[in-house]
Amino acid sequence: MHATDPSPHSGYPPQNVIGRASSAAVALLVANSGVLLIYLAYDLTLYQLVLIYWWECLWIGVFSALKLIVASFIGDPYGNRYVSMSIGSRFLASVILIALSGVLFFSILGGVGIGILIAGEELATTNPADELYKQVELIVGSSLLFMISHGWSFVINFLFFREYRNAQAGQLMWMPFKRCLALYAVIALALMAVFLVPGYATTTGFAVIVIVVKVAWDFLLYLGERKSFS
Repeated sequence: MHATDPSPHSGYPPQNVIGRASSAAVALLVANSGVLLIYLAYDLTLYQLVLIYWWECLWIGVFSALKLIVASFIGDPYGNRYVSMSIGSRFLASVILIALSGVLFFSILGGVGIGILIAGEELATTNPADELYKQVELIVGSSLLFMISHGWSFVINFLFFREYRNAQAGQLMWMPFKRCLALYAVIALALMAVFLVPGYATTTGFAVIVIVVKVAWDFLLYLGERKSFS
């Protein structure tokens, strides 16, 4: 079988993994480029940049939950050869699973948020809470670029290219943790640099490096997700 032909059981249109990923991957790169332009245009601080990434984790969690709900209706995320579940049973199981994993997800998200606020005392010349309140519209508005990017990936990859056919519940619940842990690692390294080399870590050049590293790491995880659904 030719490399670009779909698997006989995949249900995908005849494109390979990279081809399927390209449209949404461009959206991901555009979103990150947009954040870079906003950072430069509005002279944001590194503290505000990591808050934007914190919001991206929230959008990742929202769309992962949405994928599981959708897969419960038009896919078979709990499928096995021993038990046949009705649509209603799959939906109920998904709601319970989302509620349980959501507690852990938002606990981690909240803990990271508190850590960012505490670290903000070292990153900002003013009170970090005051800085957050003054820039909340810009920070949340910037994060909407990521919401659009992840939403586009949901429509193109999960629905149009029918990733829901191969999606499993455990896989869908683990993915937001994996993507967000990568983001948290970038955030943690950036904040550590502030304490180790404060003179350089607060420069525009360092923030650009943080964005580039984040994009590269996130893009590799994104391609890994597409392959896991193949």
